[in-house]
Amino acid sequence: MYRSNIDGVPVLRFSEPGPLHATLRFGVGARDETYRTLGISRLVAALAVHATRQRLPDGVEPVVSAGIEETRFTVSGTHEEVSDCLGALCLALSDLPADRLDEMAHTLDGEVARSVDDPRTVGALNARYGSQAAGLEGHERSQHHLPSADTLLGHAAAWFTRANAVLTLTGPNPAGLRLPLPPGERPRRFAPQARYPRASWTHRNIDGVALSVEAPVGSVAMAVAHRILRERVTAALAGRRVSAAPAEAATALHDSVTVVRLLLASGPAGGAEDVAATMWSQALGLARDEPAPAEVARHRSLPEDPPPRARTLDDAARSELFGIPVLDEGSRRRVLEGVTPQDVRDSWQRAMERAQLVVPEGLLLHLPGPNGRRLWCTSCWTWDEIPPRGQEFREHLGKRAFRRAAQRHWVVLTPRSVVSCTPGVYHELRFDDVIALERWGSERNLIGRCGCSIGVDPAWYRGGHRLTRAMDEAVPADLAFDGVELPLPDRS
Repeated sequence: MYRSNIDGVPVLRFSEPGPLHATLRFGVGARDETYRTLGISRLVAALAVHATRQRLPDGVEPVVSAGIEETRFTVSGTHEEVSDCLGALCLALSDLPADRLDEMAHTLDGEVARSVDDPRTVGALNARYGSQAAGLEGHERSQHHLPSADTLLGHAAAWFTRANAVLTLTGPNPAGLRLPLPPGERPRRFAPQARYPRASWTHRNIDGVALSVEAPVGSVAMAVAHRILRERVTAALAGRRVSAAPAEAATALHDSVTVVRLLLASGPAGGAEDVAATMWSQALGLARDEPAPAEVARHRSLPEDPPPRARTLDDAARSELFGIPVLDEGSRRRVLEGVTPQDVRDSWQRAMERAQLVVPEGLLLHLPGPNGRRLWCTSCWTWDEIPPRGQEFREHLGKRAFRRAAQRHWVVLTPRSVVSCTPGVYHELRFDDVIALERWGSERNLIGRCGCSIGVDPAWYRGGHRLTRAMDEAVPADLAFDGVELPLPDRS
Protein backbone atom coordinates (compact mmCIF):
# COMPACT_ATOMS: atom_id res chain seq x y z
CA MET A 1 0.00 0.00 0.00
CA TYR A 2 1.33 3.41 -0.99
CA ARG A 3 0.89 6.40 1.30
CA SER A 4 1.09 10.00 0.18
CA ASN A 5 -0.50 13.39 0.77
CA ILE A 6 -2.35 15.67 -1.64
CA ASP A 7 -3.21 19.21 -0.55
CA GLY A 8 -3.11 18.14 3.10
CA VAL A 9 -5.35 15.07 2.60
CA PRO A 10 -3.84 11.63 3.40
CA VAL A 11 -3.93 9.31 0.36
CA LEU A 12 -3.82 5.50 0.60
CA ARG A 13 -3.42 3.52 -2.64
CA PHE A 14 -3.01 0.03 -4.01
CA SER A 15 -1.45 0.03 -7.46
CA GLU A 16 -3.48 -1.84 -10.08
CA PRO A 17 -3.77 -1.61 -13.86
CA GLY A 18 -6.98 -0.41 -15.46
CA PRO A 19 -9.44 2.29 -14.35
CA LEU A 20 -9.03 4.36 -11.23
CA HIS A 21 -11.38 3.79 -8.27
CA ALA A 22 -11.35 6.53 -5.64
CA THR A 23 -13.26 7.08 -2.39
CA LEU A 24 -13.05 10.43 -0.62
CA ARG A 25 -14.04 9.78 2.99
CA PHE A 26 -15.00 12.22 5.71
CA GLY A 27 -15.13 11.25 9.37
CA VAL A 28 -18.63 12.56 9.93
CA GLY A 29 -22.01 10.87 10.18
CA ALA A 30 -25.15 10.68 12.26
CA ARG A 31 -23.19 10.32 15.49
CA ASP A 32 -21.81 13.85 14.98
CA GLU A 33 -25.26 15.43 14.65
CA THR A 34 -27.99 16.39 17.09
CA TYR A 35 -31.69 15.68 17.21
CA ARG A 36 -32.43 18.97 15.47
CA THR A 37 -29.76 18.48 12.79
CA LEU A 38 -30.15 14.73 12.19
CA GLY A 39 -29.54 14.10 8.48
CA ILE A 40 -27.52 17.27 7.92
CA SER A 41 -24.39 15.39 6.77
CA ARG A 42 -26.43 13.63 4.10
CA LEU A 43 -27.91 16.97 3.06
CA VAL A 44 -24.43 18.49 2.72
CA ALA A 45 -23.41 15.51 0.57
CA ALA A 46 -26.51 15.83 -1.63
CA LEU A 47 -25.90 19.53 -2.21
CA ALA A 48 -22.24 18.87 -3.02
CA VAL A 49 -23.19 16.26 -5.63
CA HIS A 50 -25.69 18.68 -7.16
CA ALA A 51 -23.03 21.39 -7.40
CA THR A 52 -20.54 18.92 -8.88
CA ARG A 53 -22.99 18.13 -11.66
CA GLN A 54 -23.25 21.81 -12.47
CA ARG A 55 -19.47 22.08 -12.75
CA LEU A 56 -19.12 18.87 -14.80
CA PRO A 57 -22.39 18.43 -16.70
CA ASP A 58 -21.00 15.70 -18.98
CA GLY A 59 -18.59 13.96 -16.62
CA VAL A 60 -18.78 11.14 -14.13
CA GLU A 61 -20.33 11.93 -10.78
CA PRO A 62 -19.71 10.62 -7.28
CA VAL A 63 -21.80 7.91 -5.67
CA VAL A 64 -22.46 8.89 -2.06
CA SER A 65 -23.16 6.87 1.06
CA ALA A 66 -23.60 8.17 4.58
CA GLY A 67 -23.75 6.28 7.83
CA ILE A 68 -23.25 6.59 11.54
CA GLU A 69 -19.50 7.29 11.32
CA GLU A 70 -18.56 8.27 7.76
CA THR A 71 -19.74 10.05 4.63
CA ARG A 72 -18.15 8.71 1.43
CA PHE A 73 -17.95 9.94 -2.17
CA THR A 74 -16.87 7.19 -4.60
CA VAL A 75 -15.77 7.86 -8.19
CA SER A 76 -14.58 5.42 -10.87
CA GLY A 77 -13.28 6.05 -14.37
CA THR A 78 -10.25 7.20 -16.27
CA HIS A 79 -7.54 9.23 -14.56
CA GLU A 80 -8.89 12.42 -16.13
CA GLU A 81 -12.52 11.69 -15.20
CA VAL A 82 -11.70 10.90 -11.58
CA SER A 83 -9.39 13.90 -11.21
CA ASP A 84 -11.94 16.29 -12.69
CA CYS A 85 -14.78 14.90 -10.55
CA LEU A 86 -12.86 14.97 -7.27
CA GLY A 87 -11.56 18.47 -7.98
CA ALA A 88 -15.08 19.74 -8.72
CA LEU A 89 -16.45 17.97 -5.64
CA CYS A 90 -13.88 19.57 -3.33
CA LEU A 91 -14.66 23.02 -4.77
CA ALA A 92 -18.38 22.35 -4.32
CA LEU A 93 -17.86 21.53 -0.65
CA SER A 94 -16.22 24.94 -0.27
CA ASP A 95 -19.16 26.71 -1.91
CA LEU A 96 -22.37 24.80 -1.27
CA PRO A 97 -25.52 26.02 -3.04
CA ALA A 98 -27.41 26.77 0.17
CA ASP A 99 -30.03 28.62 -1.86
CA ARG A 100 -31.15 25.21 -3.20
CA LEU A 101 -31.71 23.84 0.29
CA ASP A 102 -35.52 23.57 0.11
CA GLU A 103 -35.42 21.84 -3.26
CA MET A 104 -32.63 19.40 -2.44
CA ALA A 105 -34.19 18.32 0.86
CA HIS A 106 -36.83 16.41 -1.11
CA THR A 107 -34.33 14.51 -3.25
CA LEU A 108 -32.06 13.63 -0.35
CA ASP A 109 -32.99 9.96 -0.03
CA GLY A 110 -32.41 9.43 -3.74
CA GLU A 111 -29.06 11.22 -3.75
CA VAL A 112 -27.37 9.66 -0.74
CA ALA A 113 -27.55 6.00 0.21
CA ARG A 114 -27.57 5.03 3.86
CA SER A 115 -24.73 2.70 4.76
CA VAL A 116 -26.74 1.44 7.77
CA ASP A 117 -30.31 0.58 6.88
CA ASP A 118 -31.11 -2.23 9.32
CA PRO A 119 -33.53 -0.81 11.93
CA ARG A 120 -32.40 -3.49 14.37
CA THR A 121 -28.86 -2.07 14.33
CA VAL A 122 -29.81 1.57 14.81
CA GLY A 123 -32.53 0.56 17.28
CA ALA A 124 -30.04 -1.37 19.40
CA LEU A 125 -27.56 1.52 19.35
CA ASN A 126 -30.34 3.89 20.38
CA ALA A 127 -31.28 1.57 23.24
CA ARG A 128 -27.64 1.51 24.42
CA TYR A 129 -26.75 5.21 24.11
CA GLY A 130 -30.06 7.01 23.79
CA SER A 131 -30.66 9.73 21.22
CA GLN A 132 -27.11 10.98 21.09
CA ALA A 133 -23.94 10.10 19.19
CA ALA A 134 -24.12 6.56 17.75
CA GLY A 135 -27.65 6.11 19.09
CA LEU A 136 -29.12 9.17 17.41
CA GLU A 137 -29.91 7.51 14.07
CA GLY A 138 -32.24 5.08 15.88
CA HIS A 139 -34.55 7.77 17.30
CA GLU A 140 -37.98 7.47 15.73
CA ARG A 141 -39.07 10.72 14.14
CA SER A 142 -42.35 11.61 12.51
CA GLN A 143 -40.91 14.81 11.04
CA HIS A 144 -37.47 15.83 9.79
CA HIS A 145 -36.51 19.44 10.29
CA LEU A 146 -34.79 21.44 7.58
CA PRO A 147 -31.75 23.27 8.98
CA SER A 148 -31.13 26.90 8.20
CA ALA A 149 -28.59 27.78 5.53
CA ASP A 150 -26.22 29.08 8.22
CA THR A 151 -26.48 25.84 10.21
CA LEU A 152 -25.80 23.74 7.11
CA LEU A 153 -22.82 25.82 6.01
CA GLY A 154 -21.43 25.76 9.56
CA HIS A 155 -21.70 21.97 9.66
CA ALA A 156 -19.89 21.66 6.33
CA ALA A 157 -17.15 24.04 7.47
CA ALA A 158 -16.60 22.05 10.68
CA TRP A 159 -16.61 18.52 9.25
CA PHE A 160 -16.07 18.46 5.47
CA THR A 161 -12.49 19.72 5.54
CA ARG A 162 -9.04 18.46 4.62
CA ALA A 163 -8.35 17.86 8.34
CA ASN A 164 -11.20 15.32 8.50
CA ALA A 165 -10.72 13.60 5.14
CA VAL A 166 -8.81 10.69 3.64
CA LEU A 167 -8.68 9.45 0.03
CA THR A 168 -8.41 5.73 -0.77
CA LEU A 169 -7.48 4.61 -4.29
CA THR A 170 -7.01 1.46 -6.31
CA GLY A 171 -5.43 1.91 -9.71
CA PRO A 172 -2.53 3.72 -11.34
CA ASN A 173 -0.68 6.63 -9.77
CA PRO A 174 -3.02 9.68 -9.90
CA ALA A 175 -0.35 12.17 -10.98
CA GLY A 176 -1.62 15.75 -11.03
CA LEU A 177 -4.69 15.04 -8.87
CA ARG A 178 -5.75 18.01 -6.73
CA LEU A 179 -8.02 18.03 -3.66
CA PRO A 180 -8.86 21.70 -2.98
CA LEU A 181 -10.85 21.11 0.19
CA PRO A 182 -11.40 23.93 2.65
CA PRO A 183 -9.04 24.07 5.64
CA GLY A 184 -10.18 23.14 9.10
CA GLU A 185 -9.25 21.67 12.45
CA ARG A 186 -9.29 18.03 13.53
CA PRO A 187 -12.78 17.48 15.03
CA ARG A 188 -13.28 16.56 18.64
CA ARG A 189 -15.94 13.90 19.05
CA PHE A 190 -18.31 13.11 21.87
CA ALA A 191 -18.59 9.44 22.82
CA PRO A 192 -21.18 8.96 25.59
CA GLN A 193 -21.21 6.16 28.09
CA ALA A 194 -23.86 3.47 27.75
CA ARG A 195 -27.01 4.55 29.56
CA TYR A 196 -27.04 1.52 31.86
CA PRO A 197 -24.06 0.09 33.75
CA ARG A 198 -24.94 -3.61 33.73
CA ALA A 199 -26.54 -6.33 31.60
CA SER A 200 -30.15 -5.56 30.73
CA TRP A 201 -33.01 -5.94 28.29
CA THR A 202 -35.28 -3.30 26.81
CA HIS A 203 -37.81 -2.49 24.07
CA ARG A 204 -37.53 -0.80 20.70
CA ASN A 205 -39.79 -0.70 17.68
CA ILE A 206 -37.83 -3.32 15.74
CA ASP A 207 -38.73 -6.43 13.79
CA GLY A 208 -36.64 -9.09 15.47
CA VAL A 209 -34.11 -9.21 18.29
CA ALA A 210 -30.73 -7.55 18.76
CA LEU A 211 -27.92 -8.17 21.23
CA SER A 212 -25.19 -5.55 21.71
CA VAL A 213 -21.94 -5.58 23.66
CA GLU A 214 -18.98 -3.22 23.90
CA ALA A 215 -15.48 -4.55 23.26
CA PRO A 216 -11.93 -3.29 22.69
CA VAL A 217 -11.69 -2.22 19.07
CA GLY A 218 -8.67 -4.41 18.31
CA SER A 219 -9.63 -7.54 20.26
CA VAL A 220 -9.29 -10.51 17.94
CA ALA A 221 -10.57 -12.82 20.69
CA MET A 222 -13.83 -10.84 20.68
CA ALA A 223 -13.97 -11.09 16.90
CA VAL A 224 -13.72 -14.87 17.16
CA ALA A 225 -16.33 -14.95 19.96
CA HIS A 226 -18.69 -12.89 17.81
CA ARG A 227 -18.38 -15.35 14.91
CA ILE A 228 -18.85 -18.36 17.17
CA LEU A 229 -21.97 -16.90 18.78
CA ARG A 230 -23.45 -16.02 15.40
CA GLU A 231 -23.02 -19.62 14.20
CA ARG A 232 -24.40 -21.07 17.43
CA VAL A 233 -27.47 -18.82 17.45
CA THR A 234 -28.20 -19.62 13.80
CA ALA A 235 -28.02 -23.35 14.50
CA ALA A 236 -30.09 -23.10 17.68
CA LEU A 237 -32.85 -21.09 16.00
CA ALA A 238 -32.98 -23.51 13.07
CA GLY A 239 -33.15 -26.46 15.47
CA ARG A 240 -36.11 -24.90 17.26
CA ARG A 241 -37.67 -23.95 13.90
CA VAL A 242 -37.86 -20.39 15.15
CA SER A 243 -36.01 -18.84 12.22
CA ALA A 244 -34.86 -20.05 8.83
CA ALA A 245 -32.66 -16.98 8.28
CA PRO A 246 -29.13 -16.99 9.70
CA ALA A 247 -28.28 -14.59 12.50
CA GLU A 248 -26.49 -11.47 11.29
CA ALA A 249 -23.49 -9.69 12.77
CA ALA A 250 -22.75 -5.96 12.69
CA THR A 251 -20.28 -3.56 14.27
CA ALA A 252 -20.34 0.16 15.01
CA LEU A 253 -17.48 2.33 16.17
CA HIS A 254 -17.99 3.96 19.56
CA ASP A 255 -14.63 5.69 20.00
CA SER A 256 -10.99 5.07 19.09
CA VAL A 257 -10.70 2.20 21.58
CA THR A 258 -14.21 0.73 21.73
CA VAL A 259 -16.43 -0.97 19.18
CA VAL A 260 -20.04 -2.11 19.59
CA ARG A 261 -20.63 -5.67 18.37
CA LEU A 262 -24.19 -6.61 17.52
CA LEU A 263 -25.97 -9.86 16.78
CA LEU A 264 -29.30 -9.62 14.96
CA ALA A 265 -31.98 -12.25 14.43
CA SER A 266 -35.49 -12.35 13.02
CA GLY A 267 -38.31 -14.79 13.52
CA PRO A 268 -41.90 -15.48 12.57
CA ALA A 269 -44.71 -13.24 13.77
CA GLY A 270 -45.18 -13.84 17.48
CA GLY A 271 -41.88 -15.70 17.81
CA ALA A 272 -39.67 -12.87 19.08
CA GLU A 273 -39.80 -14.07 22.69
CA ASP A 274 -38.44 -17.48 21.71
CA VAL A 275 -35.77 -15.86 19.53
CA ALA A 276 -34.71 -13.61 22.41
CA ALA A 277 -34.54 -16.49 24.89
CA THR A 278 -32.51 -18.61 22.47
CA MET A 279 -30.05 -15.82 21.66
CA TRP A 280 -29.58 -14.90 25.31
CA SER A 281 -29.12 -18.53 26.35
CA GLN A 282 -26.39 -19.02 23.74
CA ALA A 283 -24.68 -15.79 24.82
CA LEU A 284 -24.68 -16.89 28.47
CA GLY A 285 -23.32 -20.30 27.47
CA LEU A 286 -20.36 -18.78 25.63
CA ALA A 287 -19.59 -16.58 28.64
CA ARG A 288 -19.76 -19.60 30.98
CA ASP A 289 -17.90 -22.36 29.13
CA GLU A 290 -14.84 -22.37 26.91
CA PRO A 291 -15.63 -23.30 23.30
CA ALA A 292 -14.06 -26.43 21.85
CA PRO A 293 -10.57 -25.95 20.34
CA ALA A 294 -11.83 -27.10 16.94
CA GLU A 295 -14.60 -24.50 17.02
CA VAL A 296 -12.12 -21.74 17.82
CA ALA A 297 -9.74 -22.93 15.10
CA ARG A 298 -12.53 -22.83 12.51
CA HIS A 299 -13.40 -19.23 13.35
CA ARG A 300 -9.83 -17.98 13.57
CA SER A 301 -9.59 -17.88 9.78
CA LEU A 302 -10.06 -14.39 8.39
CA PRO A 303 -13.14 -13.76 6.29
CA GLU A 304 -12.45 -13.06 2.64
CA ASP A 305 -15.36 -10.68 2.16
CA PRO A 306 -14.35 -7.92 1.76
CA PRO A 307 -11.12 -9.00 0.00
CA PRO A 308 -7.90 -8.39 1.96
CA ARG A 309 -6.94 -5.31 -0.08
CA ALA A 310 -10.29 -3.61 0.38
CA ARG A 311 -10.23 -4.45 4.09
CA THR A 312 -6.68 -3.10 4.41
CA LEU A 313 -7.64 0.19 2.77
CA ASP A 314 -10.74 0.46 4.94
CA ASP A 315 -8.82 -0.23 8.16
CA ALA A 316 -6.07 2.23 7.23
CA ALA A 317 -8.61 4.94 6.39
CA ARG A 318 -10.44 4.48 9.69
CA SER A 319 -7.11 4.67 11.48
CA GLU A 320 -6.39 8.01 9.80
CA LEU A 321 -9.85 9.41 10.52
CA PHE A 322 -10.49 8.11 14.02
CA GLY A 323 -7.10 7.13 15.45
CA ILE A 324 -7.97 3.43 15.58
CA PRO A 325 -4.94 1.16 16.01
CA VAL A 326 -4.57 -1.22 13.08
CA LEU A 327 -2.53 -4.35 12.42
CA ASP A 328 -1.16 -5.29 9.03
CA GLU A 329 -2.47 -8.50 7.48
CA GLY A 330 0.48 -10.63 8.58
CA SER A 331 0.42 -9.41 12.18
CA ARG A 332 -3.31 -9.89 12.34
CA ARG A 333 -3.04 -13.49 11.23
CA ARG A 334 -0.34 -14.22 13.80
CA VAL A 335 -2.45 -12.72 16.60
CA LEU A 336 -5.47 -14.72 15.47
CA GLU A 337 -3.49 -17.95 15.46
CA GLY A 338 -2.61 -17.34 19.10
CA VAL A 339 -6.24 -17.00 20.28
CA THR A 340 -7.20 -19.78 22.70
CA PRO A 341 -10.59 -21.07 23.87
CA GLN A 342 -9.98 -19.41 27.23
CA ASP A 343 -9.27 -16.07 25.51
CA VAL A 344 -12.60 -16.34 23.69
CA ARG A 345 -14.57 -17.24 26.80
CA ASP A 346 -12.91 -14.60 28.98
CA SER A 347 -13.35 -11.77 26.47
CA TRP A 348 -17.01 -12.60 25.92
CA GLN A 349 -17.58 -13.01 29.66
CA ARG A 350 -16.31 -9.47 30.27
CA ALA A 351 -18.48 -8.07 27.48
CA MET A 352 -21.60 -9.78 28.82
CA GLU A 353 -21.38 -7.82 32.07
CA ARG A 354 -22.89 -4.87 30.15
CA ALA A 355 -24.69 -6.67 27.33
CA GLN A 356 -28.07 -5.40 26.23
CA LEU A 357 -30.86 -7.46 24.67
CA VAL A 358 -33.36 -5.47 22.59
CA VAL A 359 -36.78 -6.89 21.72
CA PRO A 360 -39.98 -5.62 20.04
CA GLU A 361 -42.46 -3.59 22.03
CA GLY A 362 -45.02 -5.54 24.04
CA LEU A 363 -42.79 -8.41 25.19
CA LEU A 364 -42.13 -9.14 28.86
CA LEU A 365 -39.00 -11.22 29.43
CA HIS A 366 -38.03 -13.32 32.44
CA LEU A 367 -34.39 -14.23 31.82
CA PRO A 368 -31.39 -14.79 34.10
CA GLY A 369 -28.58 -12.27 34.02
CA PRO A 370 -24.85 -13.12 33.88
CA ASN A 371 -24.79 -12.99 37.69
CA GLY A 372 -27.63 -15.52 38.00
CA ARG A 373 -30.17 -12.95 39.14
CA ARG A 374 -33.10 -11.80 37.03
CA LEU A 375 -31.98 -9.79 33.99
CA TRP A 376 -32.53 -6.08 34.60
CA CYS A 377 -35.30 -4.40 32.55
CA THR A 378 -34.49 -0.86 31.37
CA SER A 379 -37.60 -0.25 29.30
CA CYS A 380 -38.99 3.28 29.49
CA TRP A 381 -42.40 1.75 30.23
CA THR A 382 -43.32 0.53 33.72
CA TRP A 383 -45.94 -2.20 34.27
CA ASP A 384 -48.26 -3.01 37.14
CA GLU A 385 -47.18 -0.11 39.32
CA ILE A 386 -48.97 3.04 40.37
CA PRO A 387 -47.82 6.06 38.31
CA PRO A 388 -45.97 8.87 40.12
CA ARG A 389 -48.24 11.28 41.94
CA GLY A 390 -48.89 14.68 40.43
CA GLN A 391 -51.46 16.80 38.66
CA GLU A 392 -53.62 14.58 36.44
CA PHE A 393 -54.95 15.65 33.06
CA ARG A 394 -57.79 13.42 31.86
CA GLU A 395 -59.37 13.19 28.43
CA HIS A 396 -62.60 15.05 27.74
CA LEU A 397 -65.52 12.64 27.84
CA GLY A 398 -66.35 13.48 24.23
CA LYS A 399 -62.81 12.74 23.09
CA ARG A 400 -62.81 9.43 24.93
CA ALA A 401 -66.09 8.44 23.29
CA PHE A 402 -64.68 9.43 19.91
CA ARG A 403 -61.75 7.03 20.39
CA ARG A 404 -64.11 4.22 21.46
CA ALA A 405 -61.97 1.06 21.28
CA ALA A 406 -58.75 2.93 22.08
CA GLN A 407 -57.32 2.49 25.56
CA ARG A 408 -58.11 5.05 28.21
CA HIS A 409 -55.25 7.51 28.46
CA TRP A 410 -54.22 10.35 30.76
CA VAL A 411 -51.15 12.46 31.56
CA VAL A 412 -49.60 13.19 34.96
CA LEU A 413 -47.48 16.30 35.54
CA THR A 414 -44.95 16.13 38.38
CA PRO A 415 -42.34 18.74 39.36
CA ARG A 416 -39.67 16.68 37.59
CA SER A 417 -41.47 14.95 34.72
CA VAL A 418 -44.39 14.28 32.41
CA VAL A 419 -45.94 10.82 32.68
CA SER A 420 -48.00 9.22 29.90
CA CYS A 421 -50.41 6.65 31.37
CA THR A 422 -52.72 3.88 30.21
CA PRO A 423 -54.27 1.24 32.48
CA GLY A 424 -51.53 -0.97 33.90
CA VAL A 425 -48.57 0.78 32.25
CA TYR A 426 -46.97 4.22 32.20
CA HIS A 427 -43.98 6.06 30.71
CA GLU A 428 -42.25 8.80 32.68
CA LEU A 429 -40.06 11.33 30.85
CA ARG A 430 -37.99 13.47 33.18
CA PHE A 431 -37.35 17.09 32.27
CA ASP A 432 -33.62 16.68 32.90
CA ASP A 433 -33.58 13.94 30.23
CA VAL A 434 -35.21 16.14 27.57
CA ILE A 435 -33.16 16.96 24.46
CA ALA A 436 -35.84 18.94 22.59
CA LEU A 437 -39.34 20.38 22.92
CA GLU A 438 -41.11 20.73 19.59
CA ARG A 439 -43.96 23.23 19.32
CA TRP A 440 -46.52 22.48 16.62
CA GLY A 441 -48.96 25.34 17.11
CA SER A 442 -50.68 24.58 20.42
CA GLU A 443 -49.39 20.99 20.46
CA ARG A 444 -46.17 19.93 22.16
CA ASN A 445 -43.82 17.01 21.57
CA LEU A 446 -41.34 16.28 24.36
CA ILE A 447 -38.24 14.45 23.04
CA GLY A 448 -36.26 12.33 25.50
CA ARG A 449 -32.64 11.28 25.42
CA CYS A 450 -33.93 7.76 26.03
CA GLY A 451 -35.16 7.65 22.42
CA CYS A 452 -38.84 8.14 23.23
CA SER A 453 -41.17 11.11 23.01
CA ILE A 454 -44.44 12.22 24.60
CA GLY A 455 -46.83 14.27 22.49
CA VAL A 456 -49.59 16.40 23.99
CA ASP A 457 -52.51 17.99 22.15
CA PRO A 458 -54.14 20.25 24.77
CA ALA A 459 -57.49 19.95 23.03
CA TRP A 460 -57.72 16.32 24.16
CA TYR A 461 -57.36 16.98 27.90
CA ARG A 462 -59.29 18.92 30.47
CA GLY A 463 -56.96 21.78 31.41
CA GLY A 464 -54.63 20.80 28.57
CA HIS A 465 -53.34 24.33 28.02
CA ARG A 466 -52.12 24.45 31.62
CA LEU A 467 -50.22 21.25 30.89
CA THR A 468 -48.48 22.63 27.79
CA ARG A 469 -47.64 25.90 29.58
CA ALA A 470 -46.03 23.90 32.37
CA MET A 471 -44.00 21.94 29.82
CA ASP A 472 -42.84 25.19 28.19
CA GLU A 473 -41.74 26.54 31.57
CA ALA A 474 -39.95 23.34 32.63
CA VAL A 475 -37.80 22.91 29.50
CA PRO A 476 -34.86 25.31 28.95
CA ALA A 477 -35.55 27.83 26.19
CA ASP A 478 -32.56 26.71 24.10
CA LEU A 479 -34.10 23.22 23.77
CA ALA A 480 -37.50 24.46 22.53
CA PHE A 481 -38.26 25.29 18.92
CA ASP A 482 -41.14 25.57 16.50
CA GLY A 483 -41.62 22.53 14.31
CA VAL A 484 -41.71 23.32 10.60
CA GLU A 485 -42.60 20.67 8.05
CA LEU A 486 -40.46 20.47 4.93
CA PRO A 487 -42.03 22.57 2.16
CA LEU A 488 -43.51 20.70 -0.77
CA PRO A 489 -41.24 20.59 -3.82
CA ASP A 490 -41.93 22.97 -6.70
CA ARG A 491 -43.34 20.82 -9.55
CA SER A 492 -43.74 23.70 -12.00
